Amino acid sequence: MLDLNNIIISNLNGHSKKMQRFVKMKSLLDAKCAANLRLLATKNNINRASDYHYLNLAVTQSTEPVNGMDYIHPVVKPMVDYATAVISKGLAQNGEVNFEFVPDNEDDDHAARQATNMVHKLINQNNDPHAILQHWIMDACLHKNGEMLISPMREQVVRYVTTNGTKDQLKAFEKQAEEAGLTVLLQSRRKESIDMDQVAKETAHLSNGLTSLQKDEHLNTRIKNALMGSQGNFDDMNESADNSELSTVPDHLSESITRNTIHKAEYKLTGYNLNIKFRPIAQHYWMCDPTVIDIQDQPFCGFYKPMSIQEAMELYPDIDLEEFKIYAEYSNVGSYQAGSLLNNLAIHARDSVPINGLPAQGYSAQEPEARQVTILTVWNRYDIDGDGDLELIELIYSGQYVISAREVEFIPVANMVPKPLAQNFYGMSIAESVVPMQEYATAGHRAELQLGLLTATPRLGVNPSKLDFEELQDGESAIFILDSKFNPQTDIYQIPPPSGDISFIEAAMQRLQNDTMAMVGMTTPQDVFNPEVMDPGNSGAKLNLSMGPNQIIQDNTVKNCAEGLKDAIWLVWRTLIAYGDDYGVKKLAQQFHPEKKAEFIDYAAFDNMNYNERKTIHIDLALGMKSEENSLQRLQIIKQAQTGFSGEITAMATSSTLTESAFKKSRKPYEDMLYVLGIKDADAYLPTMDEAKEMIAAGQKAQQAAQQQAAQLAQQMHAADLAKKQAETTLDAARTAQITADVDGSSAARQLDGFALVGEHKSESYGI
Repeated sequence: MLDLNNIIISNLNGHSKKMQRFVKMKSLLDAKCAANLRLLATKNNINRASDYHYLNLAVTQSTEPVNGMDYIHPVVKPMVDYATAVISKGLAQNGEVNFEFVPDNEDDDHAARQATNMVHKLINQNNDPHAILQHWIMDACLHKNGEMLISPMREQVVRYVTTNGTKDQLKAFEKQAEEAGLTVLLQSRRKESIDMDQVAKETAHLSNGLTSLQKDEHLNTRIKNALMGSQGNFDDMNESADNSELSTVPDHLSESITRNTIHKAEYKLTGYNLNIKFRPIAQHYWMCDPTVIDIQDQPFCGFYKPMSIQEAMELYPDIDLEEFKIYAEYSNVGSYQAGSLLNNLAIHARDSVPINGLPAQGYSAQEPEARQVTILTVWNRYDIDGDGDLELIELIYSGQYVISAREVEFIPVANMVPKPLAQNFYGMSIAESVVPMQEYATAGHRAELQLGLLTATPRLGVNPSKLDFEELQDGESAIFILDSKFNPQTDIYQIPPPSGDISFIEAAMQRLQNDTMAMVGMTTPQDVFNPEVMDPGNSGAKLNLSMGPNQIIQDNTVKNCAEGLKDAIWLVWRTLIAYGDDYGVKKLAQQFHPEKKAEFIDYAAFDNMNYNERKTIHIDLALGMKSEENSLQRLQIIKQAQTGFSGEITAMATSSTLTESAFKKSRKPYEDMLYVLGIKDADAYLPTMDEAKEMIAAGQKAQQAAQQQAAQLAQQMHAADLAKKQAETTLDAARTAQITADVDGSSAARQLDGFALVGEHKSESYGI
């Protein structure tokens, strides 16, 4: 495994065969870089012209001033800015990149969701995706391609922890810290005390024949001996010296004392927080094999970058400064490296930014760290170990000084091409495609303006024979020859205004405007560069715009850029795999693990050689342009999903077929339905198995309560019914008895009537 840092190539001669192969590879790389740097000159000439036209600067033999007229008609800048803004909108609606890793199957669902959420947080929360895409897309639209270096940023985290516990507890603490991705360093460990209560419980059966006083005396003696054995040296990190007094008495008591000895330990915990840095690579510094389309298949690629020695020290803090100053490759600012072919070629293939000179030029001679060096970062496939297979080698060097050389598994560069060319790595930029239109429009508008100025400005003519051209060349103010032959009436005259029909210019400008629109996919000037209308679910008014060929071309441009963004997303995921043991990665994985474990599922599968490459990535393009009626329709679909799933749960509970496996299978279609709508956390809308059980239990409890209440009501009604019937029976019996008494004459009323009648008879008899 090749892994070299801060070495000098000239010092490796005569070493092992592997080092000899490395020296040979370095010489081959110099030749490859020299050949590719020659090719860069032609490509960068085109990029330089695009940059100058974008900034509306005069370009020789293109838009240079004519007769003092330096007006330049803007075409490149508005088209590049417009395309950049729309592509940014298409890739990052609402300022965020919305994507997902598509799972292979149902078993891969949790791993794909976790990977999606982890990468999503790194891109959208730990970075500014809009700013990243703005620079990247503009670079791709201005130049042929846009390269983005996906670089990990590992920030070291150090903690000093002091804890107390037995040896088993300390080992558990160390294991827990290691599982969290921390490197554990035990700095000191001292005996503090002994848990005598626990020792007494464990050794109670050893002294059954002794009295209570004898038990305590025996136990205190053994504990005292154990503590006295460590009084000479409280630092018992040496395991062989632990409990030397007790080692002579290998009984259960000494083992119990050893187990229950409390130690005070001091640890140094070291871990790394991981973030991803998106570093743009200037296209004019990039070199590769132009016949290979996919960057991961490149046999050789890389970039060079001029920087000061101070900047190199900040990027690579482990370099040996004194040796680096001697063996590095200096650029055109500062001292030159003798015989530096790469340096000379790099000067001629310089960047296309139209700024001459660097601010370090003025003080580079006084401050050595301000001198400019050229550092190359290249990836090359070479059989470094002689096993017959080509390894991918990453090499960072300047001149004879190698900063880093190691074997890697992938090239951490994503490539964006808005307008690709068939079977070619380099595409055609939007800027260079409309550069001719800017030149033509500039010529036409200059002619129109110049004609208008000539027409509106009075001019005087002078007889050429009366001019002193020597005086004119010397800059003298006197231009006429004042002699007797000079007649102001005839030798000075007014030049008539130019005449001609320039109405054709307006029609020509309209044709140029149409051609400019067609170059970027707009068939008419009224077309809009708007990829959102191709998104399914938009209103009919917007979908009408997607029927023409112009919209298909524009949508294709956005999708081409989305391919580069997919590469960047995959590289972020692959970087997480490379540093899956780090504390920061495990902490990030814990946030999105279905069981909240500090485990990156893809990393564990990758480590077991049972991994998914996550090449299938879905990116949502410009969902932010949906209409209001579609948002309402989306809410209705969510409500329908909730209602349908609740109905299925009720039906399964009624038929007693609700099991955990059946619940998951019934819930899966509704989860997928919500996921299509952009809802990744289905638990926020759909009940889980536990919630369903609670709902069913609550429903059953409510049903039982209703049944009990109905039974009680029925009982009360039945009791009232019985009381009513009993009362009616009693009343009927009373009426029957009254009727009988009336018939027999034994009723109270009849008796009273009889008494009254007898009284009347007596009165009548007394009166007689």
